[in-house]
Amino acid sequence: MEGSALNLIFKGNGQTSEDIIKRYLISESVYPNTKTELELFGVHVRTVKGSWFYPEHQHAIYEINWVIEGQQIFTTNGKRHEQNAGDLVLVRPGEFHTSKGGNTEPFTYLCIHFNIDDKLFLPYLTNIDPLFFKASGSLAKKMAPFLERIAKLLGHDTFGLVEKMNMQAVMFEMLGMLVMGLEELEGKRLSERTVALAYQIAEQIEQNLEGGGQLEKSNIEQIAKKMNISVSYCNQLFKKVYQMSPRKYWSFKQLNKAKALLVQKDMTIEMVADQLGYYDISHFSRQFKRWTGLAPSQFRAKHESLY
Repeated sequence: MEGSALNLIFKGNGQTSEDIIKRYLISESVYPNTKTELELFGVHVRTVKGSWFYPEHQHAIYEINWVIEGQQIFTTNGKRHEQNAGDLVLVRPGEFHTSKGGNTEPFTYLCIHFNIDDKLFLPYLTNIDPLFFKASGSLAKKMAPFLERIAKLLGHDTFGLVEKMNMQAVMFEMLGMLVMGLEELEGKRLSERTVALAYQIAEQIEQNLEGGGQLEKSNIEQIAKKMNISVSYCNQLFKKVYQMSPRKYWSFKQLNKAKALLVQKDMTIEMVADQLGYYDISHFSRQFKRWTGLAPSQFRAKHESLY
């Protein structure tokens, strides 16, 4: 409860926070302990010539691309979208995408690269494909006021603490509205208990990843045993929420971590392999190529040529 979460220490006779609260409590409303990290990368509004072309690429973070004025052709995983003013595209980590001008006229767009806890966000993005939303649709209409505020905030000459906090606040509001809109589009909502259990499984998988370990069948068995559920139910429940097996989720997270480390110029490929728990660099290189079709060195070179 509150005392243990905040590690409160009282002088005197060893009383706890719960003891004090119970003594005086009439009623209360409590928000659950939460840690949600949001990272923003290269957020920009840009006006470009109609001849604009940005080569096909992928990255280990999410992207929102919103046309403010004019027309853009945005292609995700080979699916071409004619994006006019107000149309919105959401790109998931690892999806190949490219963009170009829709005609000879200049156009203006807003681009937001962001990273947020996949355990929270990913379940809402798995059942909808492609993630392209017309301006006339309900989701784009819900998002538009927040996207306009973000575009306006980018007009500041400097970005001090106040501007950064305002940007984070608008982003969280917008992502909350995005989740609400996606739930409406799906027309169904999983029970809170189902989502909570799947979240706990994902948390255990990520702890394994942070420790640099590989995910073996025995790890899933340990997770299921810890949660007092069968292995089959563990797999079934997780797939219901995340639309992928625990093993595939682990691979998804490990691949994204590998990409994020490889684009850091101070990290050698040997160091990346070591952080991911590979004691043999050739094993890591083979696995990375199996995932992406590129060797780690080729992925790094391609990223540097784009950015």
